[in-house]
Amino acid sequence: MTCSTNIADTFLSLSDSLSKYRRAEIKNENGDSLIENLYVDPLENELILKSMLKNNTTLLLGRKGTGKSTIINRFQHEIRKTNDKLSLYIDVKALFEQTKKSSYTNINNTELKLSKENLDKLSLYVFFIEKIIDELKKEIKASVFQNRFLNFFSNKGITKTQFETELNELFQNIKQPLFKDITAQTKSSQHSSSKSNKTAESELNINLSDQPSIGGKLSHITSAEEYKTEDFTRALGRFFDIIGFMNNLKELLRRIPINHVFICLDDMSEIDKESMEVFTDFIVGPLNNLSDEFFKFKISLYPGRDYLPSIDRQKVTTYCLDYYDLYSIGSADKVEESAIKYTKRLLERRFNYYFNDTDLGVFFDLKQGSSIDDYYKLIFQISSNVPRIIGKVLEIALQKTNSLEKKITKKILQESARQHYKNDIEFVLTKSEYIEYKSYDESFEKFHLLDLLKQFIQKAVENKKHIGTSNAKIFEQYTTNTAPSNYLYVHEDLEEILKTLEFNFFITKFSQQKNKDTETVSVFSLNYGLCIDNNLIFDEKSDRKFRIERVFDFNPVVVNWMKSSKELVCSACGQTYDLSKKEIFIDHKIPCTTCQGNVELRSIIDIDLKRSIESKIQIPMKEYEILNVLKYKNSLTASELGDELDRAYQSINHSIGRKSKINNYKYIERLDGNQPRFKLTSNGLAYLNQ
Repeated sequence: MTCSTNIADTFLSLSDSLSKYRRAEIKNENGDSLIENLYVDPLENELILKSMLKNNTTLLLGRKGTGKSTIINRFQHEIRKTNDKLSLYIDVKALFEQTKKSSYTNINNTELKLSKENLDKLSLYVFFIEKIIDELKKEIKASVFQNRFLNFFSNKGITKTQFETELNELFQNIKQPLFKDITAQTKSSQHSSSKSNKTAESELNINLSDQPSIGGKLSHITSAEEYKTEDFTRALGRFFDIIGFMNNLKELLRRIPINHVFICLDDMSEIDKESMEVFTDFIVGPLNNLSDEFFKFKISLYPGRDYLPSIDRQKVTTYCLDYYDLYSIGSADKVEESAIKYTKRLLERRFNYYFNDTDLGVFFDLKQGSSIDDYYKLIFQISSNVPRIIGKVLEIALQKTNSLEKKITKKILQESARQHYKNDIEFVLTKSEYIEYKSYDESFEKFHLLDLLKQFIQKAVENKKHIGTSNAKIFEQYTTNTAPSNYLYVHEDLEEILKTLEFNFFITKFSQQKNKDTETVSVFSLNYGLCIDNNLIFDEKSDRKFRIERVFDFNPVVVNWMKSSKELVCSACGQTYDLSKKEIFIDHKIPCTTCQGNVELRSIIDIDLKRSIESKIQIPMKEYEILNVLKYKNSLTASELGDELDRAYQSINHSIGRKSKINNYKYIERLDGNQPRFKLTSNGLAYLNQ
């Protein structure tokens, strides 16, 4: 097969359109959005999009790359066609990161009884909320002053100038502090002590860069131990009258007229749990619960990081986009079938658009009995139905075919899956300094999870040999070279333990069913690329009976690993308890039976393993991403790196600056010129390939 450079470039555009990060827009050469042309709803008949368009709050849960931002983008595209609805987009993660990196406080802490940590947190939250408010203002102006609304200004008795003036006044007034008690009144007995938690009054001055200064007095400040999330939420009410502001904003918008406002919160799960709780309690919950339902939210979240305490989950619509959660609602027996259909619809839509209905046999090798449906199934198995992974694997496959000089074969896709696993997944536990994306409730260290993964792989290798040599009827067709061993199952109560491994794509939930003992178990599959890398066979037949064979029972592995990794111990007297008592002591907060002290779950890790991992060079995830991009590009400017990774210019500069590890370790080289470029060094390549 010979292929022109133009076709290879188009194929690259196709794969890039699938692997876009977050809010990255897909546009044609004229700058027009392609979202309507390319969007494929995960459910038939565009059910998710239609549900999103209803006047309710919708939660989109899914791992990285499952299409949450794309759904929000498609939703906003449709809302822009209406004359009485507004959609506002907030990148929560980006604003929170900007806040943390800004020099935003100047606090007089002479007499305050808050700890420095709590004062810092309060200042962070004040500035973060202000950034959210400023972003809402930008979004409203960008949306309202579009052509579809301009005719309302003259026809409805309010001019564009009047509207903008009143809007600016609203946003200015919300930043004036409401000098009320900053925290709830506590019991008088809590303030009678002469210790650090007694009532105090002190000056608080917070300067928000170029914004107006916020100053006032704090009274009834609790001690560091007593200052909780609800205290921060009440404190923010001192500085921002959110409900009053939103009610006034609603009345102003209705004069255009706008009848519904949807606030789209993207990447909300990428902030820490306490900050999410404060943000939700202070802004999201109160607005969502207003009786007239003028404001509603569309929120993207990660599983295990969807902590929304002030939202009644039974009153919102939730879609879990990971394929088992999404498709098992219809029929548990047809999960894989439904997932493969989505993969097929997704790829056909992209290829039809970019290649004008060209037969896919032009790109994929259909010889030796393979059909295009076989490729759809393989791509589903490799990607777990995640569009971003599909895009990345296809891009690697393009490289391996030397820009489509030959057709893509199953072998090429399998090797592409292995390379994607090595590049984008494995490093989370082997090379990254810490696990950036994990469940809020994760109590295990990276060392523990790497050890557990190694035990999973070892057991899978043993299972392959066992199945290949077994005389059991269900295994008789297999040899040690063909025996599938990608499955593992655990009791459903242990599923939470595996959330972080699943979140980072080391494993993926495949089904939930009864085992031979009629117990409900959660069945997972090891990552396809991981299987290829460890010479494990991925099952092609998906037999329900096969995957619950006792050989795939990983309960002993998980339980023994937990016992060796954690201990339940009283922090006061050292009394230890069996791990089976975790729910009693941790979840129900029962004190130690010996001394009434606090019982906690304490990590115990293998010292040799800890030293082994720490001896290896580890770099931050954001710096690793830059190395990974430069591996396949000759050299790039900081701006080009930002485009590739969908990150701000400032973020890229931080990752390649003098203090970055990849610079200090000489993994990258700066090429001076009008626009400095950066390239991967031989040391950097060696690090990636080790």
